[in-house]
Parts: sequence; structure tokens; C-alpha cells
Amino acid sequence: MISLLRAWSHRFGVPVGPLAVTTSDGVRLVGARLGTGDTAVVLCHGFMGWHRKPRVARLAEMLGERFTVYAFDLRGHGESSGRCSFGGREIDDVAAVVSLARADGHGRVVTVGASMGGIAVIRHAALIGGVDAVVAVSTPARWVGHGTEAVRRMTRLTSTRWGRGLMRTVGVRLSRLWEEPESPEDVVAKIAPIPLVIVHGRDDHYFDEGEAWRLYRRAGEPKRLLLASRFGHGEDGFTREFADRLSREIESMRETAWSA
Repeated sequence: MISLLRAWSHRFGVPVGPLAVTTSDGVRLVGARLGTGDTAVVLCHGFMGWHRKPRVARLAEMLGERFTVYAFDLRGHGESSGRCSFGGREIDDVAAVVSLARADGHGRVVTVGASMGGIAVIRHAALIGGVDAVVAVSTPARWVGHGTEAVRRMTRLTSTRWGRGLMRTVGVRLSRLWEEPESPEDVVAKIAPIPLVIVHGRDDHYFDEGEAWRLYRRAGEPKRLLLASRFGHGEDGFTREFADRLSREIESMRETAWSA
């Protein structure tokens, strides 16, 4: 399985350093550090992702031109241990990597998460905290209530024995039991006064635009909602244009909210 992942993985075109850290509940996370910027960006992929998945890795490279990027495999994915809980226990993963970035001397740490990674960074900032800004991309506000065919297909994959077996072939190990934790919309207000940026595509085939509005309306200030007509879902939108826009948003928050 690991060799199969490596065959599908992006080979970084810039110098990288290893990342390894253990969470508070004993999960071993692995990844890579890129860049040398003063600000650290903790980059959290979505479901069925890993830090060297081509679009995720290329975004890490582009952000690494301005920041130090901590890209890693969330629990139950890639070469990290543990089992995926769809954004529930993943807040401990975010906390461990944020703490690592602080220990490395970064005074400013921003979390960026897509889809499941977006759930993790919202819930981490709301329930644990300790970051300077949060960016959630293509993130659902709720655990249930989505009527898209893409979500129905993913539900079939993750709730059946054959589907779970298929997930293991692409490096995803799922929790056998799942207790529904607080949803992103239930906790997002607790992030304030940490700056929050919500990014969503109007053409998202998993979660419609209404999910972004649910998060935005419940979030406190400072907050921004960025909607794109053509973005897709999660890593679909990880283009050079998006990386540049994201970098400008992070730097803008540094000049405004962070200096307040």
C-alpha cells in the first residue's frame, strides 16, 4: 500500500525537511517542511489525501515561496498511523503540528484545511486554539443533510465492508466506530477574534454554496467569505492563482488583524 502511494506521489521540486510528531493520543504523524518564511502555514488535506498527493504537494510548494509550510498526512492517511475520524479526532493532529511549528520558533501560525481538513482546522481553532488565523476551503458546515450524488457515493464507500477495503488500498484506514462530535457550524463562532477566511466554489459537487454561508453567518469577526464560480471541491481549486490569492490573504491578515 505504501509503495502504491509513493508511486502516485509528487516528487517535490524544492528542498524539504522531514516532519514527524506524535499527537496527544499517540498517533504518529509524518510529513514535510517546505520554505523558510517567518509565518508557518499548517496545511491539512482532505479525505483520501496525503501530503504528497500531487495537487496538495504543489500547493505546499507554492505557499512555501512565502511561508514555512508544514504539510503532513492526517491520521489514517498515507504514512501516518491511526484511523480517520472525518475531522473529529483530527483536531489533535492539527494541535500537534501547530505545537511543532511554535517549537520551531514561528511566532505566527496559520492553519489551512480543505474539506475534511477544513473541518479539522475550524474545530481545532474553536475548541483548542493557539493559532493566528484559519483558512477553511470547501468545508461543510454540518455532518449530515447533504443531498449531492458525490456525498451519497462517498457514504456508500465509507459505510460498507467492501468500501472500507477499497479505502485501504489507497492508504485510508477508517475508524470502526464514529461518535458525532460538534459540527463546524456549532463551534465556528468560538474562533473569533482569530481571523477566519472561508473559501468555497459555487460549482462544488460535494457541498453546495449554502454550507459556506452557514459557516460565515455563524462566525464572528474578523471573517471573510471568498466564493469562486469555478473552483470545484478542495484540491480541484489548488491552482497558482489560488495559491497567490491565499498568500495575499494571509499576508493581509498579518498586516491588519494580527497587528491589532
